[in-house]
Amino acid sequence: MAGMIRAVILPLAVALPAAASGAEPVDTSYYKERRALSLILGPGGSYTEYINRSDDDAESGGDAHLDVGGTRTVGYDGDELFVLIRGSVRGPDLSLIGGYRNFFGTDAWQSFFDLSAVIRPFSGPWVGPRVAFGLRHTFSERFALYGGLGVTLGFGAGLRGDAEAFTGVQWIFPVGSQ
Repeated sequence: MAGMIRAVILPLAVALPAAASGAEPVDTSYYKERRALSLILGPGGSYTEYINRSDDDAESGGDAHLDVGGTRTVGYDGDELFVLIRGSVRGPDLSLIGGYRNFFGTDAWQSFFDLSAVIRPFSGPWVGPRVAFGLRHTFSERFALYGGLGVTLGFGAGLRGDAEAFTGVQWIFPVGSQ
């Protein structure tokens, strides 16, 4: 699993900043002037591996998921605090994810880095850190698309490792100025 993750992450770590730096300039200064709330919705996929599994119902392998959540801008650079509920196609593997998303760039294309915590109360339980990175394309003051890759560790009912790919739509609602 580590070799597969390394084979995907290393090329993307080189390609994403280069793609983001070559994007056309677009005025996204509204993030610097206003606070915003956002609704986010998006599908994704993940691969899970268990070590020292103590739950007989837990399954390793691939899965599809759907994220539903919200964000709030913080600071002066458009960074966000976010909360997601992630539902699994495989079974009762509902997750609550909360964290900080740091954006880089002021163009229509922005790269981001997520640092968050994941709680899986039903399929373990497991609690652990999540790290992700990706790209967001802002089409207007109210609409953006994003996608990325992430990894999660889970501690609790054994040790769990997840690698994920996610995409989504973000509806942005300005709520005032800073």
